[in-house]
Amino acid sequence: MTGTSIDAVDAAAVRIDGRGLRARATLLGAATAPLAGLRDRLRAVQRQEPRPAAEFAALARELALAHLPALRELVGAHGQPSLLVVHGQTLFHAPPTSLQWINAAPLMTELGCDVLFDLRSRDIALGGQGAPITPLADWMLFRDSRRTRVIVNLGGFANATLLPRAPLNRGSRRAIEWIDAIRGFDICLCNQLLDHLARTRIGQAFDRDGERASRGTPSAAQHDELERLLRAQADAKRSLGTADEVVAQAERSLRGLTDEDALATAAAAVGTAIGRVIDGSSDAPKSRAAEVFAAGGGVHHRMLMRAIGRALGRDVRSTQALGIAPAAREATAMAVLGALSADGVPITLPAVTGRQEGHGLDGVLLRSGTNSFTKHSQSAATKSQSQAR
Repeated sequence: MTGTSIDAVDAAAVRIDGRGLRARATLLGAATAPLAGLRDRLRAVQRQEPRPAAEFAALARELALAHLPALRELVGAHGQPSLLVVHGQTLFHAPPTSLQWINAAPLMTELGCDVLFDLRSRDIALGGQGAPITPLADWMLFRDSRRTRVIVNLGGFANATLLPRAPLNRGSRRAIEWIDAIRGFDICLCNQLLDHLARTRIGQAFDRDGERASRGTPSAAQHDELERLLRAQADAKRSLGTADEVVAQAERSLRGLTDEDALATAAAAVGTAIGRVIDGSSDAPKSRAAEVFAAGGGVHHRMLMRAIGRALGRDVRSTQALGIAPAAREATAMAVLGALSADGVPITLPAVTGRQEGHGLDGVLLRSGTNSFTKHSQSAATKSQSQAR
């Protein structure tokens, strides 16, 4: 997984026991690899700066090669995978147009296994927004039959998955009702804004642990202006992407502040917007009994996490408490989605993305010819889903 903040490649080794919605996923290990010189080139394309076709081709191949150090580390520790699931880098996302960029062939050749990629395109073709893509994986990984849970991703953009507790119906339709009640939505800019300010204000790739922001004092006026700007992204009720950049507007709203006050104001405004959007959603749990867990790089930003907790009126914990490190949550989710797709389960939810119903493989599959991961019949996958439901 590489996110919209374009800071690194995160990889996870996941064991899948069972098939379809009855499967269980276990995180075996995680690894990270830097993007180094690719970072600035990818960001330039993400900003829609013109580049020749040769540069696009080179980026697709070099991005694949940048995945290999992390993948080799995991193969060395956990053995040969039967399936590799790769998100690719989001270079543009404004449905019905979206571009998740990577050349997956070098990965198939290196690892000698099937590779599934471009996971969003079929959802978009079926009329969906292509995002958020992780809610069904969150259900597979984090659901609790007795408690409502909220999983918040603090990546380049913030998004949330609302996982209700199990329905009272104990019959065969229980899983269908449970999954149908899942909700998810994009919220607003998060690390894209905070990291941009760190780069331009203090000359650092990011504000580690929010240390520099913690030295500043939020400006009430600029906080409210920036929060309104961020809340407008959520109010649009559509998936966010690189075309939704409001960084320049946010930057203008922080003019006149010292560097540390600007960082503090931005972190507080982002956290407040995230917390209030979640709490104000018609589908959000109002009870303090609802558990809120966060993942993504923003988990380590102490001021951001405190601001979310204040806005929600409850503690926000890391997904580490549920057995998945916050840096590994999205990569783990990709593995789960890939396994579901290979079993013929649609990986996105109509109630979340707006897609039409449709069965079949979600994503593009490169077959290595030596792999047995998808050899089981479609009828077997359908049977698995039927049993789960």
